[in-house]
Amino acid sequence: MTLLNAPPFDEARDRRRRTIGIIAAVVVVIAIIAVLYWPRYIARHTVNNFMEALERKNFMEAYAIWQANPKLYPMDTFMGDWGPSSKWGTIKTYRIDQLGPPPGGHASGLVALVEINGIPNDEARIWIQNGTHELSFYQF
Repeated sequence: MTLLNAPPFDEARDRRRRTIGIIAAVVVVIAIIAVLYWPRYIARHTVNNFMEALERKNFMEAYAIWQANPKLYPMDTFMGDWGPSSKWGTIKTYRIDQLGPPPGGHASGLVALVEINGIPNDEARIWIQNGTHELSFYQF
């Protein structure tokens, strides 16, 4: 077969190829967005569950979500940090101001800055460990 006797152009076939290409590109873009956003979604969900348990004064549930080692972070210490006698008092409202990697980027978790009871400039800095979703205080 030579260029002069090539088969006629099949418009339907070309349209199918374009459609399949567009669908494949959309699927790839959605998959990339999902992979990049998924850890933040899970971290936000974990922090929301933790803070809602504190709002309901269900400290045992909040302690379980925190996933603390009872030998290193006993319930008494947890209550001092998050109970009614904490620096925020009884937690009535909260807002996650920021959620993302710590300064410097590459880390094994995310940091959530949570404004509690509408007190500005005194945010709770919560570390969310990737994979285990264990919570702890972010020290920096």
